[in-house]
Amino acid sequence: MIIVNNELVAFIAEGNTEQAIIDVLLDHDALIYTRENVLQEEVIRCRIGKKFAKQYLNKSFGSKIHVYRILDSRVENFIVPKAYQPKISEITNLTTRPEIEMLFILLHNDYKKYTNGRYKKPSIFVKENYSDLKKVKSYEDNFQFWNSHYDDLIRVLKQYKSYHQNEATIADILR
Repeated sequence: MIIVNNELVAFIAEGNTEQAIIDVLLDHDALIYTRENVLQEEVIRCRIGKKFAKQYLNKSFGSKIHVYRILDSRVENFIVPKAYQPKISEITNLTTRPEIEMLFILLHNDYKKYTNGRYKKPSIFVKENYSDLKKVKSYEDNFQFWNSHYDDLIRVLKQYKSYHQNEATIADILR
């Protein structure tokens, strides 16, 4: 396990798609962190602070942990019990609103079509308009798709950031 700046990182993904995208980025060494910097070298799917603390912070690491939460909500709380707070250096939310599937819409150059349409959720738009993914919310399908379209993934992450300059996004932790 490699510790950068005297801290480890924990990536907490809201869903399968977010998890798949972070795994692709880690596998391609595209982030400012390597998999060796990541707590237990895996993307975590535990979104409740108390549960995360009990499950992952009960050990001694010799360094603090920077928690990155990849989620679409701006208001979802992540409360870590006081006893575990000294083990965390920072909690950063990397937003993917309205949903991570927005990246797929950007990939297909349909941002204007989506924003001017009747769709509330990008995942519904993606299901109805594209056949690239059989299961829009599937880890395996998303991992395979984005892994084989890695350069496009980097491009749409940066494009998404250009629309959300005042928020932290996945693009902020790209190399």
